[in-house]
Amino acid sequence: MKNFIILSFLLILIQPLQASNNFYDLFMSGQKKEAIDKLNMLVTNGNQDAKYIMGLLYNDASSLNLCDINDFCVSENTSNYDKAYEIFSDLYENENDPRAAYAIGEYYDNHWVFWPNYKKAFKYYLFAAERGVPEAQYNVANMYEFGDGVKRDLIQSVRWYLQCNIASLCGAGVEGIDDLIAQLSKDDFEYAKSLIINDMDEVDIRITASRVIVE
Repeated sequence: MKNFIILSFLLILIQPLQASNNFYDLFMSGQKKEAIDKLNMLVTNGNQDAKYIMGLLYNDASSLNLCDINDFCVSENTSNYDKAYEIFSDLYENENDPRAAYAIGEYYDNHWVFWPNYKKAFKYYLFAAERGVPEAQYNVANMYEFGDGVKRDLIQSVRWYLQCNIASLCGAGVEGIDDLIAQLSKDDFEYAKSLIINDMDEVDIRITASRVIVE
């Protein structure tokens, strides 16, 4: 399936201009163990954002050179994906976290460790899409377009592409899907547009969001 983004949240390694004690700036300055210790404290105190970020770190541990810290890797070059999945599952099941739902969807969609299951991937993507994750909205639209994990439905496909286009991440407008729109009747296109939620809050799944959500 041609999905929008594979679950990889690599940090852009830019040194902060001034010293800081928050997780993000500690991590970016190379003080990874200190940053993770701080993050662990936040997780222990029930910080949902911190727990999500911890899941991202477990997922990308090998790429982020965390394999010498705690149990972030199961071998020298393999992230502890099972631990990441456990964290995301807990956030999804107990906190209804759409970011975690998107991450789980990626595991079932296109991940070299997990067996593909497009039906499950669609379930998690749709949960995230309905709660404002633009990447999930794009993937749901794509799956409706090609019938991956769900019955092909061009009305829903156009609807979700247009929903994603409201977000800065997509922002292509109708021009990018005019071939799909051309396959709809005027009434069906109007119906697809009527399903769009214009004031839906956009949810940022990137680890760089930790600069503002985890202090």
